[in-house]
Amino acid sequence: MKIDKTGLEDRIIDVFLNSTNERGYLFITNMETNVTRWSRNAVEYFHMPGDYMYDVDSFWEKRIHPDDLTEYKRKLEHVLSGRREWEYFEYRIQNGDGEYVVCTCKCTIAKGKDGEPDYFSGTIVNRGIGEIVDPVTLLNTNQRFVEHLERIVRARWQAVVMDIEISKFSRISVLYGYEAGEQVLQCLANLIRGIIGDRGMVYHLDGPKFVLLLPEMQVEEANRLYEQLQELAKTEIEIDGKRGVPIKLSGGATVLEDFDGTPVQVKSTLVYALTQSKYEGRGELVWIGINSEKDRDNNIDLLSRIHQSIMDGCKGFYMCYQPLVDVRTEQIVGAEALIRWHSEKDGEVSPGRFIPWIEVDTVYYELGKWIMRQALHDANEFRKVLPGFIINVNITASQLERREFREDVCRIVEESGYPPNQLFMELTERCRQLDYGFLKKEMAFFHSKGIKLSLDDFGTGSSSLGLVMELPIDELKVDMSFVKDIQKKRINQAMVKHIIQCANSLGLKTCIEGVENEELSIFLRPNDASYYQGYYYSRPVPAEDFKQLLA
Repeated sequence: MKIDKTGLEDRIIDVFLNSTNERGYLFITNMETNVTRWSRNAVEYFHMPGDYMYDVDSFWEKRIHPDDLTEYKRKLEHVLSGRREWEYFEYRIQNGDGEYVVCTCKCTIAKGKDGEPDYFSGTIVNRGIGEIVDPVTLLNTNQRFVEHLERIVRARWQAVVMDIEISKFSRISVLYGYEAGEQVLQCLANLIRGIIGDRGMVYHLDGPKFVLLLPEMQVEEANRLYEQLQELAKTEIEIDGKRGVPIKLSGGATVLEDFDGTPVQVKSTLVYALTQSKYEGRGELVWIGINSEKDRDNNIDLLSRIHQSIMDGCKGFYMCYQPLVDVRTEQIVGAEALIRWHSEKDGEVSPGRFIPWIEVDTVYYELGKWIMRQALHDANEFRKVLPGFIINVNITASQLERREFREDVCRIVEESGYPPNQLFMELTERCRQLDYGFLKKEMAFFHSKGIKLSLDDFGTGSSSLGLVMELPIDELKVDMSFVKDIQKKRINQAMVKHIIQCANSLGLKTCIEGVENEELSIFLRPNDASYYQGYYYSRPVPAEDFKQLLA
């Protein structure tokens, strides 16, 4: 068949298509002729028949993993139908050797002078190809770390694996400039290399993260190594030749001893341990066990089952809702949406057992979108009974840090038809660790879209007051720790009173959490809060039961 190359042979197209690297591919399709032109790198890697292809879908879709094909077609249709100007999606696809690699694609439609679709174009990034050496630190990258870790796991060697991160790294760029950040990474890399010597390997992952792989090292020696590194980080970091720019580190570690699990389990354990160090351990090295069957059943195997549930379309997850009650009328005005999980193996799993693990894992992002979508769907049902119904949805730091979070939230709200001004995004405690400037910019964006913002667990942590001063907050939720024993503790009474007075003077809504009985409800009423939330009014219940509460 003769290929019609009309509109695809322009020299400008030549320049763009041939300017990509081995990981990135460009394509452009003439929608009238249904002929696509590809980057030469893509043709070689995927063993395509040529730079020009007629009806590329017949070639491409056969190679996409069956589990990803439906979602791929759905998002592609968003662009082709004109529902969305741009679409971004990820899928697994076979390369020329028949191996599946992960690719991310961003595509759009270009319209002609008559306003009709003219060209379909996009970029594809191959996540299956990675560089082995990081050009900034000259350390091996994540790809080589995974290879080495797999070797140790297969051989069941004894080793310490340690994850290290520079805390609040973004502030370095703000204070000293972008290039300073690279200097700090280089300096820390040299310090780690100097301390480790020939006792192990060090790898640079994304951003301010490093991993140490230490064969045959004992826990005590690893602790001393981390303490030494912490001290050097306070005094030996240089920027523009000036020594003494202090940085703070967080660290998580595990020890492998005849470990019979998988590298994924090791990496998941390190993520959780590092998070504990950042948010609860104040930078101390946190160790998480991984070797015993009990360790894996309590932690890693549980996380693996959660991963699988989310990949299966959030199977086993469901939403519960706890009422927000107007203090004056004691009528329900809204609810907080809370995620729950029922596992076929474990039965009903306590949120306190699985949420701390998954909210710092990359897989949580997909679950977070499902939570938002399901919460707004159910809230629309509740609005049929109570038109002014408000819904509070928790947002984690890991969600806010994703570039596509803004776009995804706006799309979900638009598709649901739910009024944005009746949606409150609750910033959970770990959001407070994010850079103020970044938080302010993100929250201002959502505020501009009409979405309200709520600060959860207010009063716990030194940054709560700072957040109220910096961010466009609409609601404060007084942490239940202030309510416990408040009838006996005058300091708690004073704190709750002044928090609510301050909020009221600023025109903010307030919600007191942890109202467990009628006596407490009556005792707190003079404080003039907006809402109550607690077991006295209802435990968190599934959507159908919540409808009964409204009725």
